[in-house]
Amino acid sequence: MEHFNQSHEEIEKILTSLPKETVIGEFSGRDSVAAILKAFETPSINHILPVMSFAGTEYGNLEGLKDNEKRLRQRVEDLYGEEKILHPTIVFSNPKLWSVLNGRPVHGLIERYGFYTPCIGCHMYFHLLRVPMARRLGGKIISGERVSHGGKIKLNQLNPSLDAYAAVLENLDVELLFPIRDILEGDAITELLGWEWEEGKEHPACMYSGNYRKMNGATVYSDEGLRTFLTEFLVPVSIRLGKILIENPNASLQELQKPLWKWEASQ
Repeated sequence: MEHFNQSHEEIEKILTSLPKETVIGEFSGRDSVAAILKAFETPSINHILPVMSFAGTEYGNLEGLKDNEKRLRQRVEDLYGEEKILHPTIVFSNPKLWSVLNGRPVHGLIERYGFYTPCIGCHMYFHLLRVPMARRLGGKIISGERVSHGGKIKLNQLNPSLDAYAAVLENLDVELLFPIRDILEGDAITELLGWEWEEGKEHPACMYSGNYRKMNGATVYSDEGLRTFLTEFLVPVSIRLGKILIENPNASLQELQKPLWKWEASQ
């Protein structure tokens, strides 16, 4: 969905106009919107810049997401008036970065760790691509991830995965905030939102949805395999990618692939 990207000139104009303390808010779906509202409850957070990003595997109508963005803006205004500001949304994706984390290394990941899912690296992708913007502003990114979804296991939102994302961003001098990390039930999310928004609805779907589940819905993974994947691959490769992006947010695919060469050589 790179064709939705705003131009670099537009993004630069927005970033240079914002207060330095502005926090990046990931805008993707129901939980991310709830996280923005929860973050605004923190006295020190008064300016949030929503950044909407997509993976190349996503598809569907964006109208529901746009409608809920309008509801979010109205909710912020109703709660805070002019005291808290939700700035104009930036739309920015980076398919090359997604490819490096989730497409190009598939064979090596399966060979080394015995399993593959794009979901964990995909969430790391969403955090990483916002790092250069966050460093220009308040050095913080708001994530809508939470460890439990009514008992449903999501590999990309288990505690080890969330800790890995946070560790990568900390290494890049950005703090990843999880305002709703420990909210267990969907009713609490609805209460935060202030309107009805069914989980999993009104935002683009992903072609890989359910890829680590059996047809009966059971999630298949091993704790050891997950931790090895995170510590040996995702964390070190993502840190190197983040440093490349900080130097050049528009780095070429060839430049972004360099950390993969280093990882493969270490195997």
